[in-house]
Amino acid sequence: MKRILLTIFVALFSWATLSAQNETDFYTDHIGDVSRTVDLVADYNVNNTDAEDDSEKLQQAIDDLTKLENGGRINIPVGDYFFKNIHIKSNIHLVIHRNATIYPTDPGDDKNFGIFNIGKDGELTQNVSIRAKSEQFTVDISTSRNPNVRVISLYNTRNFLVADASVIDDNTKFSAITMGYSKYNGEYVMSQDGVIRNCRIEKAHYGYGLIQSQALRHVFFKDIWGDGGVTLRLETGLKKMNELQVGGNHDIYAKNVYCQNGNASVMISPHATKNGHIEIDGIEAVNTGFAARIDRGYVRKKEDSLGITPGYYANTSVVKNVKGYYGETAQVKSKHFGYIPCQIRNLIGSEYNPDGESYPAPAVATVLYRAGNQNNADGYYKVAVSDVESIGFQYQEAIIGEDNWIDDCSNVPDEPIDPPTSSDPTSKYDLLEMGYQVYPNPSDGMFNVKSTKITSATILKVYTLYGQEINPTLLKRSQRIKVDITSYPPGIYVVNVDGDSFRILKQ
Repeated sequence: MKRILLTIFVALFSWATLSAQNETDFYTDHIGDVSRTVDLVADYNVNNTDAEDDSEKLQQAIDDLTKLENGGRINIPVGDYFFKNIHIKSNIHLVIHRNATIYPTDPGDDKNFGIFNIGKDGELTQNVSIRAKSEQFTVDISTSRNPNVRVISLYNTRNFLVADASVIDDNTKFSAITMGYSKYNGEYVMSQDGVIRNCRIEKAHYGYGLIQSQALRHVFFKDIWGDGGVTLRLETGLKKMNELQVGGNHDIYAKNVYCQNGNASVMISPHATKNGHIEIDGIEAVNTGFAARIDRGYVRKKEDSLGITPGYYANTSVVKNVKGYYGETAQVKSKHFGYIPCQIRNLIGSEYNPDGESYPAPAVATVLYRAGNQNNADGYYKVAVSDVESIGFQYQEAIIGEDNWIDDCSNVPDEPIDPPTSSDPTSKYDLLEMGYQVYPNPSDGMFNVKSTKITSATILKVYTLYGQEINPTLLKRSQRIKVDITSYPPGIYVVNVDGDSFRILKQ
């Protein structure tokens, strides 16, 4: 298989950027301080061998323990449990045995059904956790009659841990773990200070997946795994939230995010929300549309009529150590077909996947970067993307952008175009040997090409490493051409001046 290693050198950022993260920086565990520990079966007479609803007894245990000075721990032993709309309260810690399975009680036609809700209904919930006693516990939502099922929802929660959940899905229509905004004491608020780690999902819907955060501050995601959908969706698309201009993701960190047979490992999409800094280290995708999707902000008609401008993420944001493995049965929607190389479009399936929205199709690229430059007013922002590796992508670059879209495949060669083996820009010495000065190089996408060879008839073209021509803005002057490719993704580009070729690096 062909291995393409693309390394992008990035500048220095704020003190927080690229720093190692520790769970204790985000969550302080108080489970050792609880006033009382109970067993849900032994102390509250839950029958964990039938299929009856157990919600009332678990809620009673929560209500009893939250009244104590330091709250309590509820052990949920081996067995099967049926829960719905459990209201987790402050200082409550659920510890679930690895051989326990949680099922949703039939939600009827409720379109906003949740098994566990934290910080909902205008209250502030603090110092809570849901975790396994060891390894992972199971939540099986695959047979739910109503597909609108959330496993855990957080609204206004401080100091929380969600860990060790293994979700068995079958194309339900919510992400398993969701974070949204709430109203508390007359103000719009969100959850903050928490850790979500060692969680996974199987058979997720293209449009959902393991985690979606609409509103969150200072949270660390670690070791999260998905099969189908998006494992970590930082998409702030809720209409009401965008119209109110509240919520968003701020000071978010993630380490080790994986997806297979899905849409994307990580999706970053601001819509009209003004988000803060995010930093993701370690993304891997196997047979998945993208390892990382980084989309620009935009506004809907209603938002535009309210004078709202497109959203963005902070220009200090970082995505690094990204790896994508090619496969041919990823979840891909038709809106991304134009990014699939022409040579393999015949592999796009003709019938929907079980989710009814996506098609089985070749993995598109390791990174789709559509955030553009740093012009926040137009919904563009900068994410420093580095250390990207693509494995098995015979016809595709590691990082692609909006200009990689191809409508007409008639002029695309059947055979792959081998890129230059070097991922470095052409050296200053080699450029001088060719009779050129290129400065700055590396650049932010704005650079100058100077040579006595340049005349008014000179033709300058810019290509991606795979030979696809892009459309730079050119300003010709005497023996110098100013080139602007700031709207294109970071990476190595090949510049051709009247037949002379050299490489430049856009950071």
